[in-house]
Amino acid sequence: MNKPSEYQLERLFAQSGPFFHLYTSPLENDVLMDCDEDRTVILNMIALVSREVNLEVLAYALMSNHLHIIFKGAVLNGNAFFDLLVKRLKRYLSGKGKAKCISKVCCGIQAIATLKQFRDEIAYVIRNPFVVRDDINLFAYQWCSGFLYFNSLLSFQNGIPAAELSYRDRRRITRSADMVLPEGLWVSGDLILPESFVNYRLVESLFGSARKFLFWVLKNIEAQVELANMYGESASVSDDEMFLLSRQMCERQFGVKTPQELPESQQKELAVLLRNRYHASNGQLCRLTGLSKSKVDTLYPLSAK
Repeated sequence: MNKPSEYQLERLFAQSGPFFHLYTSPLENDVLMDCDEDRTVILNMIALVSREVNLEVLAYALMSNHLHIIFKGAVLNGNAFFDLLVKRLKRYLSGKGKAKCISKVCCGIQAIATLKQFRDEIAYVIRNPFVVRDDINLFAYQWCSGFLYFNSLLSFQNGIPAAELSYRDRRRITRSADMVLPEGLWVSGDLILPESFVNYRLVESLFGSARKFLFWVLKNIEAQVELANMYGESASVSDDEMFLLSRQMCERQFGVKTPQELPESQQKELAVLLRNRYHASNGQLCRLTGLSKSKVDTLYPLSAK
């Protein structure tokens, strides 16, 4: 089987859209989802509302205080989706004493104009829970769509078609007495299976290969930091990722391979760049630049411990 060229993938992207990234600003002092029941209800509502407003979900990430969704459709569909989702969630969250919480949620919709941006945004959404919590495998976490793509083990074995559910089960899953479950959805327990409403095959097609997909998610860290800054979120970069970034910066900025080859003045310059661009901590700056803790703490005394 011939691998598609980038030119072919660019054409597919142009023919398949439009695409958008719907995101909510992180709540500062409230938790939107604090248990799996909340996440189940919200993911089910995303599945149902997306069908109602004719919007195709391509990726999602449910965080404790915000959410991300990549979708195919018009901006009007995205706005209708968010308005209806909030309306449905108010009833559920009111029963848990969190009605004020949902009223604080604000939505933004970012157009995705290029294939590169599409891949960057998909990777950003998939990485979102992973960079916040160190106990998450981004390819095996049901509250984020990372497990869907290029997964040969994915199947509906543990689910049943929604059409086969009893009235009581439909009511429990939809949180409504008269809500109809659209055709094509599958259910396992109380959860509408993401593989039955997320168009993960289109995402796979636009990456072209599993290798390229993994590169974008795991290696393209600079793009992830830029998007985090754009969406007003904290960029989280591990020591291993920061190490690679510091080596790349040494070659681009100073023409050397390692920070240890730099004079102290340029090590300090490197520390400033790593701090400003990637929010490196004082401890990371010590490990990455070769500067002593006292010298790094002098640069950033408010972050010194």
